[in-house]
Amino acid sequence: MSDSSANPVGDSATPSASGFVHLHVHSEYSILDGACKIDSLLDRCLELGMGAVAVTDHGVLSGAIDLYREARERDIKPIIGLEAYVVDDRRNKAKVKERRHHLTLLAADNAGYRNLIQISSRGFLEGYYYKPRVDMEVLRLHSEGIIVLSGCLNGRVAHHLYSDDREGALEQVRALEEIFGAENLYLEIQYQGLPEQDKVNPQLIELAAEVGRPLVATNDVHYLRHEDASSHDALLCIQTGSTLLEEDRLKFQGDGFYLKNAEEMAAALPQVPEALAITTEIAERCNVVLDFGQVHIPSFEVPPDEEPDQDAYLGKLCDEGLKRRYPGGETPEVRERLEYELSTIADMGFASYFLVVWDFVKFARDNDIAVGPGRGSAAGSLVSYCLGITDVDPLKYDLLFERFLNPGRKSMPDIDIDFSPEDREKVLAYVTEKYGRRNVAQIITFGTMAARAATRDAGRVMGVSYGVVDKIAKLIPEGPGVSLAASLRPGQELRQMYDSDPQTREVIDMGRPLEGLIRQDSIHAAGVVISDRPLTEYVPLQQKGDAEVVTQFPMNDVEALGLLKMDFLGLRNLDIIKSALRLIRESCGIEIELSEIPLDDARTYEMMRKGQSDGVFQFESTGMKESLREVKPTCFEDLYALVALYRPGPMQHISEYAHNKRNPEQVTYDDERLREILEPTYGVAIYQEQLMEISKKIAGFKPAEADDLRKAIGKKNKELLASLKSKFIQGCHDNKVSPPVADSLWGLMDAAGDYSFNKSHAVSYALVAYQTAYLKANYPVEYMAATISSVMSTKDKVPYYVHACEGMGIEVLPPDVNESHNDFAVVEEKIRFGLNAVKNVGSAVIGAIIASRQQAGPFTSIYDFCRRVDSSLLNRKALESLIKSGALDSTGATRKGMLAVMSRALAAGMQSQEDSRCGQASIFDLADDDSSREVIDPPVTGDEFSSEELLKLEKETLGLFISSHPLAVLNDDVMSRHGSVRLKELEHKGDRSIISIIGIISKVKRLTTKKGDPMAFVNLEDLEDNVEVIVFTDLYSRCRELLVDDAVVKIKGKLDRKGRDEIKVIALEISRLEGDSGGGPQEEDTEGRTINLEIDVETIQRQPDLLRQMKELCRDYPGGMPIFLRMLADGGVRVLKLGSEFNVKPDREFLSRMEGLLDMGEVIVSTAD
Repeated sequence: MSDSSANPVGDSATPSASGFVHLHVHSEYSILDGACKIDSLLDRCLELGMGAVAVTDHGVLSGAIDLYREARERDIKPIIGLEAYVVDDRRNKAKVKERRHHLTLLAADNAGYRNLIQISSRGFLEGYYYKPRVDMEVLRLHSEGIIVLSGCLNGRVAHHLYSDDREGALEQVRALEEIFGAENLYLEIQYQGLPEQDKVNPQLIELAAEVGRPLVATNDVHYLRHEDASSHDALLCIQTGSTLLEEDRLKFQGDGFYLKNAEEMAAALPQVPEALAITTEIAERCNVVLDFGQVHIPSFEVPPDEEPDQDAYLGKLCDEGLKRRYPGGETPEVRERLEYELSTIADMGFASYFLVVWDFVKFARDNDIAVGPGRGSAAGSLVSYCLGITDVDPLKYDLLFERFLNPGRKSMPDIDIDFSPEDREKVLAYVTEKYGRRNVAQIITFGTMAARAATRDAGRVMGVSYGVVDKIAKLIPEGPGVSLAASLRPGQELRQMYDSDPQTREVIDMGRPLEGLIRQDSIHAAGVVISDRPLTEYVPLQQKGDAEVVTQFPMNDVEALGLLKMDFLGLRNLDIIKSALRLIRESCGIEIELSEIPLDDARTYEMMRKGQSDGVFQFESTGMKESLREVKPTCFEDLYALVALYRPGPMQHISEYAHNKRNPEQVTYDDERLREILEPTYGVAIYQEQLMEISKKIAGFKPAEADDLRKAIGKKNKELLASLKSKFIQGCHDNKVSPPVADSLWGLMDAAGDYSFNKSHAVSYALVAYQTAYLKANYPVEYMAATISSVMSTKDKVPYYVHACEGMGIEVLPPDVNESHNDFAVVEEKIRFGLNAVKNVGSAVIGAIIASRQQAGPFTSIYDFCRRVDSSLLNRKALESLIKSGALDSTGATRKGMLAVMSRALAAGMQSQEDSRCGQASIFDLADDDSSREVIDPPVTGDEFSSEELLKLEKETLGLFISSHPLAVLNDDVMSRHGSVRLKELEHKGDRSIISIIGIISKVKRLTTKKGDPMAFVNLEDLEDNVEVIVFTDLYSRCRELLVDDAVVKIKGKLDRKGRDEIKVIALEISRLEGDSGGGPQEEDTEGRTINLEIDVETIQRQPDLLRQMKELCRDYPGGMPIFLRMLADGGVRVLKLGSEFNVKPDREFLSRMEGLLDMGEVIVSTAD
């Protein structure tokens, strides 16, 4: 920010040809209240002939930079303002309803802008209580350069006048004059036809005359056009969670809070024309000028025993690092590259930047916090490599420094760091402590309403049923950038429905103005800003309650102001690697240094060529496995080529790369000088760095020009491309390249812009991928244990990786209170389930279990377990889940028996612990013989559940079958007999192939088509893979009863492939599997059988909710058996058959629950007459 920059827009002329400008406007940054997008607001100002506009959002300045840049592009003067919430004492947060009065503040100059930042920040950091609040003390401390308007009806002046307190209003005016100066105070007058204004406005006019201060007309704008009032009403409903049908909801009175033109404003306030004219005078006084050319990097404090020069200290650290990185001695090439980078960094004034990053990365490494080898273009820097910021040698992989930093680059360098997600907060805390809490903050991000979300919100606030809204929303394609406008193009399904169905039209029309509006703010997942001075000197901050302090400006605005923005990212795979290395050390006694892992390990590449990459970073997807089998990588270069190629644009070139790799002699080059650049990638221009090298070596571009060309090609900047093309062609001519070849090269580069990738990033992430692959190939048990532990909070991933282990021949043992730890552990070349993966079992009770086991040895019975584990931590749900999962099997009792005595064991354990706390002795303590003190637990007897029931209990508590599997008997002979293929084989089948598959249903999602017909999406899995099956209406109506969780089914279907990764099956036939599925869940034979329930009519009358509960219970157990109700009344028996949608699969649990519901001795399953 600088006061000496170029003159602001509008200095030399009246800011408005219309004679009026709006000085009180709420943008979308008044979240779920203001409905004005900044760009749309400014375009509307142009239409109305208004050369200036103020944005005064509620308590925040979030839109200030957006307003400033967008307005200046349109030759409109931006006026940065704020509507503050004013209370008597900002620090008073007692739970009493204190009125928050509004006050409109405008920045007249840069001092005023800085003070608005302070006012807004202090409102959050010191006064936040539902809203950011300030008091007169804050206003007094930060009043310089601010023009104050007395506020709307919610302002203190208007409030006093409406309350017939003229003295109070006069006192408020005098207070504002004293704080801001009389010349900076204007009495704000509005008229939207409200009865309160009819009372207040005449008094305001009189008061203005009495105190000698001018009136200023505003309109408290919340939306752009008169017709937007209804969508603004809907926006308020979204904010409050209400609907338009509710009378007592939050809503505006009238529909006049829009961006009126000058004539409409004059008609609204005909008695005070001077109040309109003065708006342009105020606009002329507002001249904030922002300077985006400064840099505010924190100054790194060089140790006192070193030369205080930062450039010199950076050079010393790099020299030390160079010796570590190149122990065999540096080469002239390495020294030359380092000196070039250091001189560039010094010339650009970025030494402190590199030292700051070096320091917190060093802190992480010194404190055993995993740090990624690199990310983005920073891996192209030798300085970063020598400092230990990255672990990728840029010379070894031909990575370009100028892709990261060059003298012609205008923007700040950008070093993003991957940390262990578990420890990321420790690094953030270190940085905050080192540079000061006032100098460090996380960065805000704003979530906007996409087309689908806007439609759903619109339907909800209109009171339209969920099913109808869901049907409409699903006609809008998923994915980023999808708009309602595009979805309503002629021929689209949504368009047809919009034209034919009035309700759809209403919902879409309500959703259109909402689309793209900000719906919420949140903390950016990685962004951190570090400043040389307190951040509130540059950006406003906010903090809601106990949440983190964040900037009010989003990331791009923070960077534009020259602040140091870092991305502290959490990469789960770093935790996996760290855990795997620990497990290898514990189980094998081997200490592995990642930097010493050979990059040519034969076992690793053999595994990757087979596509056995489950758990390997970046290489897990079905499509990537297919690509691995196609390319057949033999070296590290193949892996980072695949990282770059496996994306939507360049994916089509994977086959070309694979073919050229197998047939390098067939690759030709238009110019022999291209061979050196493209030969490593077999003639395919994969990397952006290759495009830069072509422009330098063939067309003579300087490094900065080559970087400009890269950006222009990537962003399709037509103007810049046109000028660079002529320079490129001329450079080729000067280097003796024929015109046809020069044109061909330009065409190659232009096309490659669509898919070329940052090589530095590809190499960095391929290195993480290789490390995970190496560990998996050479230490599979330890690596897979670490991998499964990393996904214990993800329901679907634990079964996926457990199945992968089975495919690798690794046995995964069930949880065991006598052997399991919190995470998955390695036990004699097997993996033991972690207790943290058991449903309802928390970390506190796990800690108590492990501590007791380590202190007193194995648990011998459920009673022993309950006595020794803290009863305040061991609740009924946790114990039940541990029993059902098999975690107490090692005590020797059956799960069924333990469940039967569970309540007694818990009670006995609780009593034992209570006795110990109270110092009470049992009768056994009176004996002299120590042996007689041994507590003899009652025996846990009883038979065990059936194998089917045991599997069901495991699935319930672990999310998967562990002791066996319903599909375990499906060997190759059985699959062949059924003419079926395994799910993993589907990736080798062509699109629209007719296939037969067998699996167990893990999830059924039932929904309706746009015609209201039922259909389903079914997740089917076997021992190795899973696939989504689409069951359309006709088939669904015939096989609905088969589509239940854990059903083993055979499906004939048609393969639907949308790409390498997306494979679905459209079901043509579904049948239950007969005879081959072992002890797994099977469908009951319901033919000719019924359930008969007897119930007294009086019971229904006494319990009106009973029938609903019965129906809900039936829906929990869908199947093929019909239910008959025998209604008992004085007049006899009436038999009522429930509809087919209530047919059930009556297992023991269903019968037990129904008996309990009806208070009956037994539910009868009988053969129909």
